[in-house]
Amino acid sequence: MDNFLTQFNAISPIDWFAMIAGIVGVYLSIKERILAWPLFILCYAAYVYISLRGNYYAFGAMNVIFVFVAAYGWLKWSKSSSESGGEIRISHLAPTHLWIVAAFICVGTLGLGWLLESTGEARLPYYDAFATTCALSAQWMLSRKYIENWIFWILADMVYLSFFFNDRIWPSVILFIAFIFLAIKGWIEWKAIIKETA
Repeated sequence: MDNFLTQFNAISPIDWFAMIAGIVGVYLSIKERILAWPLFILCYAAYVYISLRGNYYAFGAMNVIFVFVAAYGWLKWSKSSSESGGEIRISHLAPTHLWIVAAFICVGTLGLGWLLESTGEARLPYYDAFATTCALSAQWMLSRKYIENWIFWILADMVYLSFFFNDRIWPSVILFIAFIFLAIKGWIEWKAIIKETA
């Protein structure tokens, strides 16, 4: 118990900041609030530092990309809310797009995993690559309000949860547990919205 408290007290403020920004951002995205996107940008920027500190290079690179994807999502959602009749509605991903996403994840996992492994410094390169490609796919789907984004977030978050649990980075463990529960909540709420609007 003393060891846990020592680890807990040694946690960096940036870890706590990333946790809070991430949880609030996901909650607001479930509720389709545009404020989610600036919070995502802050969370992802914090996780660039956190991931590089832990030698999870694909995760770090993904968070750099996520800053730009979040800016795209912010722009997309703000445009749709300002244009009459142009609002993005929650919907399902088309089956052809689902196959493209699956191919992207397979190729990305193998290619990025091999690249990370070849550096000799990355930890768990193929798991990192799989989670990264799932999360990139989920982030793109979220910006388009495809309900399947929640499934891909759960897959990615489970891998990241195991990373941070192994490294004993407790705010990130709490964050990714919360992310998994919020993704389940997002799936349930968005499914209900799709049924109501059908």
